[in-house]
Amino acid sequence: MVAWPAEECKREEPHVVPLETGGTLDIVQRLMASPPPWCPYLFHGPRCAPGRKPSKRYGCAGDFKKAWASACKQAGFPVGRKQGGYTFHHTRNSAVTNLVASGMREGDAMKVTGHPTAHVFRHYDIGDVEALRDKLARRREYVAGRPSRSTVTSLAERRSA
Repeated sequence: MVAWPAEECKREEPHVVPLETGGTLDIVQRLMASPPPWCPYLFHGPRCAPGRKPSKRYGCAGDFKKAWASACKQAGFPVGRKQGGYTFHHTRNSAVTNLVASGMREGDAMKVTGHPTAHVFRHYDIGDVEALRDKLARRREYVAGRPSRSTVTSLAERRSA
């Protein structure tokens, strides 16, 4: 599991996330196979060195936004909203959506994501996008199949009828 102490969490409460075998656990185990003894963080950046105090905001990863952009570019993905690409914050939306779609109960998913309330959690659930597209297509077909005559009548037409 990965555990964050209260002083490093937004809500100032400790947060624990269990890791799945064969997925994230394997990645973390590889990263922690030979951790530097001077650093408590999982991800290390170029400024991680003995005697150097890690940034409170980014740990040892240095400028996380820069690291994220570099990783996306190396993977061939567009970066940033303006380019129609990826932003790190949107990974949270995807994570919540995938947890719900996988059948995980909302309460359990909230424990994983660290959301304090169901309202905030649901804010990040983008839902089944394909199902919404299908519903919109059916609506468009329905509207296209209706008579083209306007059903709106003026007040004067109503009075004369």
